[in-house]
Amino acid sequence: MKINLRFLLVLPLLAVLATNAAFWEFIYGPQVDQEPEGIKLYTYLLFALSVASLVFYGRYMEPLVRKWMYVVLACIGGLMLESYADQGSWMAYPHVFSKLFVLLIMFGVYAFHRRFGLPSMSQLIGALTFVLLANLLVFHRDSLSLSAFAENERGFGSAAAYLFVPVTLYCLNRYLTHGNVLMLLCFFVCLPLIIFLQHRSVWIATAIAVPLDLFLLLRTPGARFSFTKVVMLIGLPAILGSLGVTMVVLNNPEVVTRMQTNVEDMANADKQGTGSWRLKQIESYMPLVYKRPVAGWRLEGFEVPMQFYDPSNDQPMWADRTGHHFHNFYLDRAYYFGIIGIVMVLLVPLIRVGQRLFQRGPMRADTALLISYFGCLLVFGASYDWSTYHFGLLGLLLAAVAEPEPETLAQPLPAHEAPVWATAPAELVAS
Repeated sequence: MKINLRFLLVLPLLAVLATNAAFWEFIYGPQVDQEPEGIKLYTYLLFALSVASLVFYGRYMEPLVRKWMYVVLACIGGLMLESYADQGSWMAYPHVFSKLFVLLIMFGVYAFHRRFGLPSMSQLIGALTFVLLANLLVFHRDSLSLSAFAENERGFGSAAAYLFVPVTLYCLNRYLTHGNVLMLLCFFVCLPLIIFLQHRSVWIATAIAVPLDLFLLLRTPGARFSFTKVVMLIGLPAILGSLGVTMVVLNNPEVVTRMQTNVEDMANADKQGTGSWRLKQIESYMPLVYKRPVAGWRLEGFEVPMQFYDPSNDQPMWADRTGHHFHNFYLDRAYYFGIIGIVMVLLVPLIRVGQRLFQRGPMRADTALLISYFGCLLVFGASYDWSTYHFGLLGLLLAAVAEPEPETLAQPLPAHEAPVWATAPAELVAS
């Protein structure tokens, strides 16, 4: 009996995703206020495994990505020399070094999948969905109520809630490419969950990702935007949503009030809500960014006293020498590494995605999903710093855009002429 071991290809991504609270809460519980020390050590292990992946599979990397990796390694080496010269230690502040080391996870995932091929997206999304729903039901069941919604009890953090975005896109793509009604129902479960968790940054990211994904699906030969599918996708939720909203308004007016408050916070981000809080943090640190715009403050930045004060008591928002806890990816990189830090992360992914978008020919639905995810991640970064798992998914994106499209996508045969393997799901073909 032949055993298919291709399911092992999802393990590197799942290992990186395990750095998110939705995974590690099964070990440490939901009462932990910050990332446990064990997860920090686990992240260092991922750094080491990523280096091993680069050593064994680095030769499979594309030339542009390999040059990018050399630049990152050179920056890490330069930062180590600076640390030794100023502090007498090769790695004085791991918090600052981790912002460069996390790129090694991206390179490691990329190199691994360049060597062994892409994982089954259905297996990856299936495992991710199981973990997310199990976490909600086991640890955050109390947050799944209208009263919790009215009191803004979210249950999930923003980074965990953001994991529902690729699940939502996958369900949408499977429905449009395979006509799977079950996937349509899952899509209609994920969208309300994203809304229910009340992370407005995730709302905005989803609002960007879904239209972008639909646009890219126009290049996927298997996608069908038939009248029936459009009605099911738009008309059905409109009817059911109207009935549901009516029932909520009649029975739970406080939920409507909460929803209105959320919308007003997004519309007036500079005056109220967490948007105003983020703007104040940006204003507090921009003078320092302007002082060193090219290469940032690096290790000295960790020593700088807290610049952001709590408006309610005029005290530092966090203790000194704990990191500055930026709620903005771009501000974080600009403060520590200047313009170089932002360019070092974004330039090559933007080039590779741009090349893939301008490349003629069809596009896999899974590639469209990952590009859409990256597009909304650029917007999400304006509200939060990127988590470790974001770099793992970015490595998967780079591997996906590097893969040539199958010939069966470029010239699809009529259904009555196509062999069985050509009409099978992509996951089965890959195996």
